[in-house]
Amino acid sequence: MQSLAKFDHPEIRSLLLKPPRDHKGSCPANAEELTLTICEGVFLSCRFYLSAQEGPTVIYFHGGGESSDSFDAEAEAFNQVGINVFLTALRGFSKSTGTPSMATLIADAGVQFSHAIEWLATRKYAGAIVIMGRSLGSVCAIDVVYNNPNTIKAMILESAFCETLPLLSAMGVGKAAEGISENDGFNNLQKIAEIKVPTIFFHGSRDCIVPLFQAEKLQAASGAKNKQFLIIPGALHDTVSQTGGDLYFTTIKGFIDTICGVNTWRQRRRKFKADPDGGPA
Repeated sequence: MQSLAKFDHPEIRSLLLKPPRDHKGSCPANAEELTLTICEGVFLSCRFYLSAQEGPTVIYFHGGGESSDSFDAEAEAFNQVGINVFLTALRGFSKSTGTPSMATLIADAGVQFSHAIEWLATRKYAGAIVIMGRSLGSVCAIDVVYNNPNTIKAMILESAFCETLPLLSAMGVGKAAEGISENDGFNNLQKIAEIKVPTIFFHGSRDCIVPLFQAEKLQAASGAKNKQFLIIPGALHDTVSQTGGDLYFTTIKGFIDTICGVNTWRQRRRKFKADPDGGPA
């Protein structure tokens, strides 16, 4: 199992993992909190936001400065376009126990994915499974899809990391990065080349953490035949969805619908042939 233990140097970890000082409040009315046991003494507090029983579900790996409490408003926007969200968690964030750690990041993501799939099946949520990762969460998302290609319908990446060493340089890591090679890093480029599921990339035009050329390199390496690359004008690394607004969420819904064969031209054509007059006036 890949480990990012070298990134647990205090200087690096403090830049990548920044638990927000949130209120650890209660769930929204349409959400459900789940506690997943990762290992002895470590419990992750995930959250499921329901839109529709038959709707698609995005299993979402958030960034290194977010948590369930800071994600509620974004989850509501997903729900409004008919998408359920299963939000994963990081150690030491919000109500989750344990210590924030890069060494356990990828392994924890795999365990949470397995739990999420089982939980959704038990409760008969039969819609398409889509994996999404934002910023640091892109490392988890790419690894999960790489290891589970037959379970997942599509992948969405926002402000995704590309090469490791340029990222550390952009974040201002100095001596702490000595002795770390690209092979010690995220391996997103190598993994995404093997991923064939439809993939959509969102990236801010003003992202200074992962410059646009790095995002272009990542999408160029993608092995998906069906892929889209969308630049959000004026967006920073952390403001893509906010800057994109309603269009961001409707674009994701359209992408998932197309992948799932919903409202495609073939479907509209079949509907027209069955009822060319459009039904009763």
